[in-house]
Parts: sequence; C-alpha cells; structure tokens
Amino acid sequence: MPAQYYDIFFSGKTVDGADLAEVKQNLARIFNTGSEQLEHLFSGNSVKVKGSVDQETAIKYRVAFRNAGALVDIQSADPVADPAKTAPSAAPQNQRKEIMTLLPPRAGSLIDCAPAIRPAPLPDISKLSLASPGALLDETPPPQARSIDTSNLELAPANTCTLEDCQIIKEPAVLPDISQLSIAEDSN
Repeated sequence: MPAQYYDIFFSGKTVDGADLAEVKQNLARIFNTGSEQLEHLFSGNSVKVKGSVDQETAIKYRVAFRNAGALVDIQSADPVADPAKTAPSAAPQNQRKEIMTLLPPRAGSLIDCAPAIRPAPLPDISKLSLASPGALLDETPPPQARSIDTSNLELAPANTCTLEDCQIIKEPAVLPDISQLSIAEDSN
C-alpha cells in the first residue's frame, strides 16, 4: 500500500479565545519568519504551509500550530505520478482533494473536540474560622452514663477459684470401630 501524503494549509484561523497578536508572535518565533510573511499567512486566504508530508509530520505541524494558538487544515495531497508508469489519459481531470476531517487511529489529540470546561466556582468560606490549638473540635455532648443495677452480683474472695474452674468439660466423642475397613489398591 503506498504511503499517504498530506498538504498543510493555514487560513488565519485561531483557537477560540487566543489573542491574534500573541498568535502572530508565537508563529514568528516557531517558524523564524518576518512580519511580511506573517501578514501573508494571516491574509484570510488559504496558504500552503507545507506540502507532501507523511502523516506523522502532518500531526506534528497541527500540534505546533495549535500550541501557538492557530488552526491548520490538513488535506490529502495529490499522489505524485510517475510519467513512465501512467498514461496522461488515465488520470481523471476532475479529481477533487479530500479534506481530512478525522485524525487517523492512535494519532493526535482529542483536545480540539473537547468542549471548554469552566471550573466550578469556589465555595464561600468567609464564615469559617480557625480554632486555637488544643480546642475541642467536636462539640456534641458526651453520652449520659446509664444506671445499671448490679446489686445481685457478688465477687468471689481472692485466690478461691480460677478461670479453669469455670470451664465446661466436654466428654470426648466416641470413635466408631473401623477395624473391618481396608484400603484396596487399584490394579489398573
């Protein structure tokens, strides 16, 4: 399969909210161009910035322009025909260049497609205060002590019994007679 090539065009479009003067400065710095060339780029007409580049290079240009605050159009380049292999009558004259509307799989970024998300407003913290060190943070009242009737309980005198005296002794389980059972070996 032959490699796909692209042409990169710039028509003066900028990212939403970008300052035009700042975008021009960024492009002049990145591409080392003068003011006359910048005015040509921002004339409103579609200007070919780079032609017949591979997919990876086209994506790098798109990212560089986006970082500078500008948007580019990437179009499929006309394949360069070898005159020895093709006859002039074989190429249709009304072939139209297709604009690449989607990035190829696993390439580029979806930043262009993402809606602008405004951060949530900060909550009002003007009524909050900072307590001094050692202050009680939890102001809930402590639970009330319950009155439990212990009048019917007695304590045994010291050294009269141990916990082993309180242990319940269980009779050991009677084992069944298994003397008549034997283990047969498998002859297979």
